[in-house]
Amino acid sequence: ETNASVPIYNSAVILILIVSISSIFISFFGCCGAYKESKCMLGTYFVLILALLVLITVGAIIGMAQGVGKLSSPFLDTLSKYDPSRSTAIETTWDQIQTDMECCGVNWPKDWMDYNTLYQGDSFAVAGDSYLMAKVPQSCCAAAVDQDLCMVTPTAANGAFVQGCFALVQSQIEHHVTVLGGVSIAVIVIMVLNLFLSFYLCTCGLDTDQEARPKKKFYGRP
Repeated sequence: ETNASVPIYNSAVILILIVSISSIFISFFGCCGAYKESKCMLGTYFVLILALLVLITVGAIIGMAQGVGKLSSPFLDTLSKYDPSRSTAIETTWDQIQTDMECCGVNWPKDWMDYNTLYQGDSFAVAGDSYLMAKVPQSCCAAAVDQDLCMVTPTAANGAFVQGCFALVQSQIEHHVTVLGGVSIAVIVIMVLNLFLSFYLCTCGLDTDQEARPKKKFYGRP
């Protein structure tokens, strides 16, 4: 049995875990540093936030330079490994995506013939928005009345999904680019405010040993 996985989803899960653990770790230095009035911990918090801000900025610049089109590569890679006789993450993910989003292939249904040897055929023709003599998985014909006919002749008239899945994803990203940009700017602004606040507390906001005012830990004593 082949142990197949979806790299883009595995990478996303790992990235989310790393970011979550890092956020907890960084927040620990910020909260404890402010509560204990520790310049060392606040200084560490400042350095970590600064490093995270630099990484986010560099990542955003690289992502914008490459464009959304680069994301199609993982889709094509998993499509080429799709095997209807298996039930691994690749097959489950593709079937779920194509059924829920009502799409077929990455850019169009012909991707199954071009990138997957199990669906290669002798001919392919385009008729308007329909695709003739193109073999596709059953999930491309989830809404079809005659799925067997649809799988070998995936036309809109036969009930096949004729729009590519990545084209739909790209359209959604472009449609919500303003929201994504606004959220990104808000996150960066909050991080910058954290930088200024931690820098202030670390440099001039905390008491020194020479000051007469007692530190917070002695406030409750008579």
